[in-house]
Amino acid sequence: MAPVRKEHSHEFRETIIKRFLIGDSERYIAQDLLCSRNTVHSVIIKDKKTKCIANIVGRGRKRKTTERVDKAIQRKIKVNRRKSASSIKHEIEKELGVIISNNTIRRRAHEIGLHGRVARKKPYVNKVNRLKRLNYVKMYRDESMVFWKQVLWSDESKYNLFGSDGKVMVWRTPTEEFNPRCTVPTVKHGGGNVKVWGCFAWNGVGNLIFVDGNMTGEMYKEILAENLFQSSKKLQLGKEMVFQHDNGPKHTSRVAKNWLDKQCVKRLIWPPFSPDMNPIEHLWDEIERRMKKHQPKNEKELRETLQTEWKNIGQD
Repeated sequence: MAPVRKEHSHEFRETIIKRFLIGDSERYIAQDLLCSRNTVHSVIIKDKKTKCIANIVGRGRKRKTTERVDKAIQRKIKVNRRKSASSIKHEIEKELGVIISNNTIRRRAHEIGLHGRVARKKPYVNKVNRLKRLNYVKMYRDESMVFWKQVLWSDESKYNLFGSDGKVMVWRTPTEEFNPRCTVPTVKHGGGNVKVWGCFAWNGVGNLIFVDGNMTGEMYKEILAENLFQSSKKLQLGKEMVFQHDNGPKHTSRVAKNWLDKQCVKRLIWPPFSPDMNPIEHLWDEIERRMKKHQPKNEKELRETLQTEWKNIGQD
């Protein structure tokens, strides 16, 4: 393996030339400046030939692609963000007859600020549902803050006892791959989890209810009957309360819908496939972060931790 070449500063080169002009030998200059004699000799020879000690513009390997080829590469990337560097390379070679490497494709992408990254996952929303989301925004965009302060947001979530449904990042060396401090413990069949239903408004959280098994429309109706108005009273939302829930099957079931109609509960018209528009998702994430600090060992501790951290959520 060839040694790494060091780039010397302009001041360092100037010092060599000044010392040489006053009569110091190359060997003495090298010893005094703690560098090799070849380095001193190269700087002096370059100064004699070019009368310049700075780097000459245009030195090094010349760019293999022209401006036309660069634009063709960048256009292909912009048109299809999922196209790989190797496929673009083959297309350029076939269309323009230019032989280039995959790294050249990547460098041209970097020049316009594009870098290869893992694509984020998000719910698929078709054209019909996109229009419904747009109508939702148009319907409520002119509502005042007074209206939004009357909204009671709700949703369900799940918390795992061991591990996580997502990635966990750790700092480790290459030899610590299986060090207990750098691994995430897992157990067969997931180790258990807890499902919860919760709600909140602008001024605090409502009730947090644990759900056993899969929630049905009847179970959801019972949860609302026991907790909806109780949470509304606790948060002082009054008769103008507007209830929000998504379009899950249990929420839109006939038994739940009939109960809400009978109780004259005003609901926020919710567009389909829109979990990103419910602010309670941020609350679930906050609970997850707080829960991990406690590292509960069993389902009972997990429930107690969730209930405690839920109550500790402040208005901020």
